[in-house]
Amino acid sequence: MAAYDLYGFKGVSILEAKLKIEGKLNFSFEESDSSYQGGVYYKFGEKDSECFILKGNIDPCDGESVEQMFSGYPLLLYVDMTLRSDEIKLSLGTEFDLLRHELFD
Repeated sequence: MAAYDLYGFKGVSILEAKLKIEGKLNFSFEESDSSYQGGVYYKFGEKDSECFILKGNIDPCDGESVEQMFSGYPLLLYVDMTLRSDEIKLSLGTEFDLLRHELFD
């Protein structure tokens, strides 16, 4: 089963979070810019396989939190279609809070 996980980050800039994640998971994000994603965001992977997206928790249309249940987290890391959810959680450590974990066939 593939997992869709959401992590939240507090008190760091998106660049600091990017560097920490890259170091812990041993990959390099690609920088992108999209009004849909709220400006600059970072991506690793493809849509039809394991994919990571690091972005701010701000909706560009209304300035509210994208994930309103988690408005206390200024940065979000989406981990989509992963088969190694537990491994990623262990690698990220305690400074990255797992906010949501969903399993799909």
